[in-house]
Amino acid sequence: MARYMTKLVAGAVLAGGAALAAGCHADGDYHHGDPCWPDRYANESRAAVVANFQPQVENGQVLDQTVWNSHFEFGTDKLNGAGMDKLDQIARRRPHPDPRVFLQTARDMAYDGAKPEEYAAKRQELDTKRVAAVQKYLSATLTGRPTTFDIQVHDPAVPGIEGAAPRLVLPTPQSRVGGTLTPVVGPAGPPAPASTNAPPPPPPSGSSTYGSRQ
Repeated sequence: MARYMTKLVAGAVLAGGAALAAGCHADGDYHHGDPCWPDRYANESRAAVVANFQPQVENGQVLDQTVWNSHFEFGTDKLNGAGMDKLDQIARRRPHPDPRVFLQTARDMAYDGAKPEEYAAKRQELDTKRVAAVQKYLSATLTGRPTTFDIQVHDPAVPGIEGAAPRLVLPTPQSRVGGTLTPVVGPAGPPAPASTNAPPPPPPSGSSTYGSRQ
């Protein structure tokens, strides 16, 4: 009898351990029929929220890794100070630089509409030169820490300002001082306020001034 009870207890212990190892379980009430409640459904809800948020994270990362037209001198492949600072920021990321770098396609070139194929060829040529300039500077700033970068040309919308100024051009300091930048026609702004030096118009006949008695 004692041997039978020992085997029975050992079998119950082994069965309970196997049940715990087989899957999740809930403490307390088991009458709902799902031993994984509520963990199973909480995990599914969490995955659905993260899945909707993930594209926003990816888009933000792409824009943060983008070298814009404003990081070059206007219409050239020469990096300006802001462009060098941007590439330094990309190169100093921790724990290691993101090897994916994006370059905004050249949109700071004049288009006269005469020969679209020539315009497209010039843009592609400038994009190629700017890719080489970015690669060259990254190699220089990462001296002693060689990293292979994959630079991809894309055409993103400028965050936050496209609706207000779709053709916004950031002039270089030299063009601002020399006055050589051609003004860019953008959306019309509010009308200029009237001069405050003019005297106020007289009140209409028969009206009383503020504070006077009738």
